[in-house]
Amino acid sequence: MQRKLISAFCLWLCSQLAASELPSGEAAARLALEAYRAAAQAGDPVAQFKLGWLHAHGQWVGKDLAQARHWYTLAARQGETAAQYNLALLLLEAPAGSAEAQEGLAWLRRAAEEGLARAQLKLAELLEAGGHLPADPQAAMAWLKRAADGGDAAAQNNLGLRLLEGRGLARDPQAGLAWLIRAAEAGEATAQTNLGLIYMDGQHGVAVDPVAAVRWLTRAAEAGEALAQYRLGVALDKGLGVPRDAAAARKWLMAAAEGGERAAATYLGLAYEAGSFGATDAAAAAQWYRRAAEAGDALAANNLGVLLRDGRGLDQDLAAARQWFQRAAQAGELLAWYNLGLMLEQGQGGPADVGAAQEAYVKAAEGGLPKAQGRLGWLYVNQGRYPEAIKWLMRAAEGGDAAAQNNLGVLYEQGKGVARDYAQAARWYRKAAEAGERNAQNNLGVLLRDGIGVRKNIPEAIEWFKRAAAQGHVKAQLNLAQLYEQLSGRR
Repeated sequence: MQRKLISAFCLWLCSQLAASELPSGEAAARLALEAYRAAAQAGDPVAQFKLGWLHAHGQWVGKDLAQARHWYTLAARQGETAAQYNLALLLLEAPAGSAEAQEGLAWLRRAAEEGLARAQLKLAELLEAGGHLPADPQAAMAWLKRAADGGDAAAQNNLGLRLLEGRGLARDPQAGLAWLIRAAEAGEATAQTNLGLIYMDGQHGVAVDPVAAVRWLTRAAEAGEALAQYRLGVALDKGLGVPRDAAAARKWLMAAAEGGERAAATYLGLAYEAGSFGATDAAAAAQWYRRAAEAGDALAANNLGVLLRDGRGLDQDLAAARQWFQRAAQAGELLAWYNLGLMLEQGQGGPADVGAAQEAYVKAAEGGLPKAQGRLGWLYVNQGRYPEAIKWLMRAAEGGDAAAQNNLGVLYEQGKGVARDYAQAARWYRKAAEAGERNAQNNLGVLLRDGIGVRKNIPEAIEWFKRAAAQGHVKAQLNLAQLYEQLSGRR
């Protein structure tokens, strides 16, 4: 009977082809479906599997999981491992422990034992996670290694990472790297990306090798891996492992951003803002920041807020800036907590709220951001809370925040919250002044002019007054004028 069905269909198909030569795309799809159906009904397991797949994905026919299961089952019973695997996935959608799930596990194990790598990997995943099966990490790793030994590149990549990390297996960096290289050389783009990152960043104790990193990242990038495209773009922009090439860097960064790698969009924003590709372009920076921010990148959201606040690259919009800072802050960006604090303190983009500003500064300060620590310390100074003020100003000053160093100098000079100590005041003023802080430059100039806490040094005082005055510090300009007036009377 099967032979009669196939023969009849072949005669019909040949007559169709003879009548119209090559069919159109739609007609070819119809003919393919009919051919698969005839072969499947005649008992061919490959056709049965294909017919199941078509029903499962709704291609050429309406999506029908019951029909998919029917045809997968017929093919699976004939030993078609791909059908066994797909049937298992359908059945494993049922609750763990149910009869359907148990049947799915049986088909999955059968396909795995027949050597289907996808089934071996899925079985390893289930054994590691538990749920459908009792967790058994040792058995999970045995199935993973079996798939890797069988030549499955995805399994080799997975096994390599686990050996490098010591996750589920004893840590063995040398073996892990070897498995990754084997997968990468087989064309596994994920493994190529992983190797590139490992060599670029020196992960897992592997020596940094930018040249090898770029070689692997290039292969993965050319295969369409967005993360590899992003890191390759960064390497080309910074000249890591290759001569710097801004045009190529921009090409790969844009490809990565288009591929959904939001860190690449943020990097493009930074590059355009800094002029890495030529002239600075705040408008282009804003476009890329917005794209990354809308995808959830906190740094991009903060940077977009800065451009909106300052009116660079787009129209100033303080309310929108405040919203982006809020969004970035809630995502954990410390700079955004600081910037939000400034807007709340100063009443920009909405009502002033010093209490909320202080809370924002606390979050950034506790996260280790020196300028937030310094700003919080100065708020406490204004509230007369000197012990807390000194604590935060000291942390900020030691963290390199020039404003905090100057303010700490002021407290030592005035004896507020600490014993008056002009030498300490001069020390902190000098640190801030050398970092370019104009108030500290003027304050240090005064101490040098008057010989307070330091040896009197008029020439050096003049130099510090000049530096502060060049930055628009009016009091320093006055101090300079008065000092020159005093010197004018000398003979």
